[in-house]
Amino acid sequence: MSKKTSLSKIKALLSPSLEETLDPQALIALVPINTDHIIADIGCGPGLLTIPLAKYLYRGRVYAVDVEKEMHNYVMQSAKISHLNNIKTILSKETEVPISKKTLDGVVLCDVLNEAKRPKILIQEAARLLKTSGWVSVVDWLPTDTKARIGPPKSRRIPQKKILQYGESSGLRPITNRMIGDERYIVLFKKK
Repeated sequence: MSKKTSLSKIKALLSPSLEETLDPQALIALVPINTDHIIADIGCGPGLLTIPLAKYLYRGRVYAVDVEKEMHNYVMQSAKISHLNNIKTILSKETEVPISKKTLDGVVLCDVLNEAKRPKILIQEAARLLKTSGWVSVVDWLPTDTKARIGPPKSRRIPQKKILQYGESSGLRPITNRMIGDERYIVLFKKK
């Protein structure tokens, strides 16, 4: 991806209308997170969740995982501005995250499954990374019958029912499944 394309993608991801559809504090309030947890924000993009998570995890760490190096650079610039030193960027492949198994207390998959070619495999990878009783939070776009006004096209949106199936087949137990705002849902799993 060219630098110009990456910058335009970062700007699109940071658009006010897109940012307004997700409140990081609402996500943090819904997950069983502690200030000393080690978590991964897989598909972190420009860090819309990474930075708030790192602020909350003042005794922990956030792995900002993405397939694009430019996103890592943006996250680290934001971390520096916010005086955060508990973020580590990790370059990954779509369904392979170079973190040892059973390392993490939690995994966040926000707006990433609708972009994944194999979302079920990505959820399996998230489960592999978790310690026993760790959690996975999937936040994605609600399916729509009409043309989407924001977010991915309706053909790319994955229903919660399918996410629940993927999670359960990966050894995860659903904890909650609810709307988070008007445009998105959250499915929270715990590792069995």
